Amino acid sequence: MTNLTATTTLTWKKAFLMAALALQALPMVRAFYFEAGMRWQYILLFSFLVAYMVSPLCAGLARRLNVMDRPDLRKIHDRATPLFGGVAVFVALNAALLMNGVLLPGMGVLMAAGAVIFVTGLVDDVCGLSPRTRLLIQLGASLLVMTWGGLHLTVAVGEAWSLWINVPLTLLWLVGLTNAMNFFDGIDGLAAGLSIITSLFLGILAFKTNQPALGWLAVAIAGSCLGFMPYNFLLGRSAVLFLGDAGSTYLGFMLAGLAVLGEWSTTSHFVSLTAPVLIFGVLIFDMVYITLSRIKNRRMRNVFAPLATPGRDHLHHRLLVMGFARKEAAFAIFTIAVCLGVSALIIMDGQPEDALLGLLQAGLLLAVIVALMWKGRVVSGGNRPRPGVRNSPQYDLWHAPMRPLDVDAAVQGARRSWERTH
Repeated sequence: MTNLTATTTLTWKKAFLMAALALQALPMVRAFYFEAGMRWQYILLFSFLVAYMVSPLCAGLARRLNVMDRPDLRKIHDRATPLFGGVAVFVALNAALLMNGVLLPGMGVLMAAGAVIFVTGLVDDVCGLSPRTRLLIQLGASLLVMTWGGLHLTVAVGEAWSLWINVPLTLLWLVGLTNAMNFFDGIDGLAAGLSIITSLFLGILAFKTNQPALGWLAVAIAGSCLGFMPYNFLLGRSAVLFLGDAGSTYLGFMLAGLAVLGEWSTTSHFVSLTAPVLIFGVLIFDMVYITLSRIKNRRMRNVFAPLATPGRDHLHHRLLVMGFARKEAAFAIFTIAVCLGVSALIIMDGQPEDALLGLLQAGLLLAVIVALMWKGRVVSGGNRPRPGVRNSPQYDLWHAPMRPLDVDAAVQGARRSWERTH
């Protein structure tokens, strides 16, 4: 009887949501929202409903095609999970933008290049691609955005040699953040949650700087991720659907491109550059930190190493080693991202010195996080042999393989070994 009641409730819920989505698609309903000045609410609701309704279909398709993310020694989840969540996000985002009907020239090129990134990630999810191939395609998509869309960072202005600075930095920004978001797709809800936070802050900046079209793009990204989150971030149990490389790289690329599209301050060009750096601060910090760490530990063999070396040394892995549960680690990272986003809102109407103070504040916050991670590393037993001690522990907790539920056991085991030999 209980199962019958639950099934009936689920059926009515689906029927209600399908009716709501069909109602949203009616031209008269869309016109009502637009004429009432509620365009962003319409985009948010429409993208949410599409992603929420399409996600179960994508999960079923992934199971039928056997496109599953299976657990191994490197991964945190403990059961095979469908990988087509990115399909739902892609469909919802593009459907919402097309229903909105307002596309800037650069935005159209960004959507086309984003589709290339999405298809590349989808192929990688299904049959696998080499890091070299993925990187070359990402570079090509970034060059497409820059040449056809005319989008590039303007760090240096007014000189003939400025392109030699702006073009490489734009490529680094687009490709770096694309892969940084992919690396953060290691805990349930982390990549999608960071995408929501990032897009919401970019959307607020866009509306406050009179760039509504960019605000609508940001809202569409947020709504698509919100519709996917109920399947990817479940309290008390594991996710039933993953973004996959298709979803995480697509979101990273679209958000990075959105940041390049806009002018994020009306008072100073330096502030306009600083605001998105703060909003993307968590992703930038993680990418820079692990790159420097791997160089120091001689784990960077070539330029493709960041893509080919999926280590367990990212921020969320380090928080797990420190004793955080998976949901706790995700909420901690969300909190840091919100703090940095608020800093971006505070400085947007300020002067360059305000932007410098915002960067200083972000640097101090991230420095505290680094100190805590190093403290956790020492408490956990360290990973370097102690001079003069023959049997000191040789643990490298940042890169050692751990089963999903063995984080606490690994920490305790390393601590016991450290206590026996010190």
